[in-house]
Amino acid sequence: MQGFKSFNRRVSIPFLAGVNAVAGPNGSGKSNILDAIAFVLGRTSAKSMRADRLHELIFHGGTSKRGAEFTSVALTFDNSKKVFGVDADELTIVRKVNQKGVTVYKLNERTVTRDKIIQTLAAARVHPDGHNIILQGDVTEIIEMNPIERRGIIDEISGIAEYNDKREKAQKDMDAVDQKLKEAEIIISQRYSIFKKLEDERNAAIRYQNLQQQLKILKASFANKRVTTFKEDMEKLDEKLTAKNEQNTTLNSELENVENELDSKENAIRQVAGKLIEMSKKIEIEKEISELRSQLLIKKDKIDSNIREVERLNGLVEKLQAFESKRTELIGEMPRAVQSILKMNLRGVHGTVASLVSIPEKYQIAIEVAAGHHLNDIVVDDDGVASYCIEYLRRERIGRATFLPLNKIRPMLFRENELLSKNGVVNVASKLIKYDTKFMTAVEFVFGNTLIVNNLDVARAVGIGKARMVTLDGDLMERSGAMIGGHYVKSHPKFVEASTKNDIDSYIDLRNRLREEAEILKEDVEELEKKLKKMGISEETRQFIDLEKLRIASEQDVDKLREKRKKLHERRLNLEIEINRLNIDKARLEAEMQNATLELEQYGQVNYIDEKLHTLEEFIRKNEKELASIGLVNLKAIDEFEKIKTEFEGYKEKYEKILEEKKAVLEMIAKIEERRKEVFYGTLNEIKKEFNNIFVKMMSGTSSLELENPDNIESGLDIKASPKGKTLLNLDAMSGGEKSLTALAFLFAIQKHKPSPFYILDEIDAALDKANSKIVADMIKEFSKSAQFIIITHNDTTIKAADQVYGISMIDGESKIMALELPKT
Repeated sequence: MQGFKSFNRRVSIPFLAGVNAVAGPNGSGKSNILDAIAFVLGRTSAKSMRADRLHELIFHGGTSKRGAEFTSVALTFDNSKKVFGVDADELTIVRKVNQKGVTVYKLNERTVTRDKIIQTLAAARVHPDGHNIILQGDVTEIIEMNPIERRGIIDEISGIAEYNDKREKAQKDMDAVDQKLKEAEIIISQRYSIFKKLEDERNAAIRYQNLQQQLKILKASFANKRVTTFKEDMEKLDEKLTAKNEQNTTLNSELENVENELDSKENAIRQVAGKLIEMSKKIEIEKEISELRSQLLIKKDKIDSNIREVERLNGLVEKLQAFESKRTELIGEMPRAVQSILKMNLRGVHGTVASLVSIPEKYQIAIEVAAGHHLNDIVVDDDGVASYCIEYLRRERIGRATFLPLNKIRPMLFRENELLSKNGVVNVASKLIKYDTKFMTAVEFVFGNTLIVNNLDVARAVGIGKARMVTLDGDLMERSGAMIGGHYVKSHPKFVEASTKNDIDSYIDLRNRLREEAEILKEDVEELEKKLKKMGISEETRQFIDLEKLRIASEQDVDKLREKRKKLHERRLNLEIEINRLNIDKARLEAEMQNATLELEQYGQVNYIDEKLHTLEEFIRKNEKELASIGLVNLKAIDEFEKIKTEFEGYKEKYEKILEEKKAVLEMIAKIEERRKEVFYGTLNEIKKEFNNIFVKMMSGTSSLELENPDNIESGLDIKASPKGKTLLNLDAMSGGEKSLTALAFLFAIQKHKPSPFYILDEIDAALDKANSKIVADMIKEFSKSAQFIIITHNDTTIKAADQVYGISMIDGESKIMALELPKT
C-alpha cells in the first residue's frame, strides 16, 4: 500500500499461512491495515473504513511531510489452485483513489470495473463486506443487535436475497397480471353491460314476438268464439222473432174483433141517446130524478172506491208495521228497555235517534261511529214524557234508557269553522243527515260537534285534538287526542228512512178518514133512495130510466171495450217495438258476425283456445297491457345479441387465460417462497449445528439459534446458550464475557458455514480476560489449519498463539512495520 491513511511510503506486507498477529500501541495504524484490505476488495462505504469520504483515506501529511496525491492498495492472492477462475498462479487486484475521489480498479494490471473485481473474488467466497472481516465493534454489534437484525445475518449468509429478488420479480409479474386482469375486467365490465343490455333487449324482443303471436291466437280465438256465439244468438233471435210475429198476428185478430164489437156498441148507444133526448124534452121531472140517480151512482162509486182504498191501506199498514218489526229484530243491538218504550207507542215518544235520521250510503259508517252509544237514545217531547218512561222502566225492572227531551236538550254546535275549508274535510256530521227540523236540537246534540274527514292523513293534517273527527272508514279521533280505529265490522243497518213511522201514522189517519167518509156517504145514499121512492114514476119515466140504465150500461161496456182496445193497441205497439228491436238486433248481429268472420279470416289457420268470451277478453287485455309495458323493442337485438355474445365469450376466454396466468404466477411465488424457506431453514440449521459445536468447544455448554416464531422466517432470531453449569439463557441475560464468547461462537459458526480463504479479526479479544482470550486464541489456532488469519490485537495471549507477528509503530506521523516469525511450539 502507498499513501493509505497513516502509511505514506510504499509498504509491502507478506501475510503467511496460519495466524498473523498485528500488534502495536493505540493510534499506531494497526486497524488501517484492515481498512486497506477492505478498501482494495471494493468496499464502498467510507464510514466502515472510518472516513467520511473516500479521498479522506489518502495520507494527509504532517508538520514536516506533505500529503499524498493519491492512495493505492494492491492485494495479491495465491491462485495456484485456480479458485478465482483466472488462468494465473497469482491474482493481484489494485484500487487507486485520487484527491478528487476518482477510483480506478485493476486486475492483474488490467483496468476493470468494480463489478468485475467483485465477480472474480466471489468465486473464492471473498466479499468486500463479507463476514470473514470482523471490524472493531462487530462483536458488540452482534450482542446489541435486536432479533430481527440478527435474522438478517442468516438471510445474507443463506443467499435468500436471490429468492427475494425472484419473489419481487414474480410479484411484479403478479402486479402486471393484476393490471391485465383489471383492464380485462374493465373491458368485460363494459362489454358485459352492453351484453346485458342487448340480452335484455333480445329477451324483450323475443317476449314481444311471443306476446304478439299469443295475442294473434287470442284474438283469433276471440273472433272464432264471437262467430260461434253470434250463430247461436242468431238462432235464438230467429226463434224469438217467429214467436213474436205469431203473437202479433193473434193480437191483430183480437184487436179487429174488439173494434167490430166497439163499433156495434157505439152505434147502439147513439140510438139510445137519440131516444133519451126525444123523451127528455117531454119529461121535466125526470131531470130531477136523473140528477138524484146520478148523485146516487156517484156516491155509491165513491163508497166502493173508499172501501177498496181502505183495504189497500190496511195491507200497506200491515206491511210497514211488519217491516218496522223486522227492522227492530235486524238491529239486534237495541236494548230491551228501548224496545219496551217504543212498543208502548206513547204520545210524545218519537223514536230512537237512529230511526229519526236518514243517512247517505257513503256516510253510513262515519255517522254510525260519530253517534256511538247515542244511536239508541229516545227522542221525546219534553222532560215529563222522559220522567214517565223512566218511572215505567224502574217500576217494571226492564232496564235503563237514555232520553233526549226536546224542551231541555242543548245542541252541541261546531265552532271551529276554519277547519271546514281544509282539504279532505267533508263537513260537520249533522250537515250530512236528513231529518225533520223539529228534531234539530236532538240531532245537533248527537252529531253537531263531530267533523267528518276522508281519512287519517287528513285528520293528522287538520290536527289531532283540535276537533272530534271521524274518517269515512270509521276511525275516531277524540278532542282528548285519543285515537280509535282499525278494521270496522259492518253489522245490520242501523239507520232507515226516518219517515217510516210517520208514513204508518199518516196511512192510518188516511184510512180512518176514508172510513168516516164512507159512513157519511152511506147515510147520503139512504136519503137519496128514500127521495126516489117518494117520487111517482110514469111509464115514460120508466122507459126513460130503463133507457138511461141501458145507456149507462152500454157506455160502461164501451168504456171497457175502449180500455181493452187501448190495452190491445199498447200490447201491439210494445210487441211491434219488440219485433223492431229484435230485427235491429238481428241486423246488428248479422253485421257483427260478418265483421267477426272477416276478422277471423285475416288470422289464417291457428289453434283456437276454447274459453269463454269474457275470459278471452281478459287474456287479451292482460296480453295487450303486458305488450304496452314492454314499450319500444329493438327487434334487431336478437341478431345483434348473438354477435356480441360471441365477442363477449372471446373476452371471457381471454380473461380466463389471464386468470390461469395469475394462478401460474401465484404457484411460482409459492414455489419461490417454499424454496426460500428451504434455503433459509437449511442455512439456519447448519449454522445452528456449527454454533453448538463451536460453543461446546469454547465453553463446554450447550447453545441454540431459534426463531421467535419457528413458522415465520420474517421473525427475529434469538441466541440462547448455557455455559457449563448454568441454565439456558438468552444472550441479553449473560455476563459481558459470556456475551462476547457467544457472539464470537456465532461469528465463527457463520465462517464455518461458508469458509473463506482468509479471516481478518480487528481486536475481537479486547473485552476478554486471559482465560477467555486463551479459549478464543486456541479456537483461532485450530481454525488456522484450514484458513489464513490476520488478527489485530493487544492481547498477549493472542499474540503468543500467532505464527507471525507484525509490529506497527507511529514515527513522525507515519506508520512503520516490522515482522517477526515466532518459533513453532
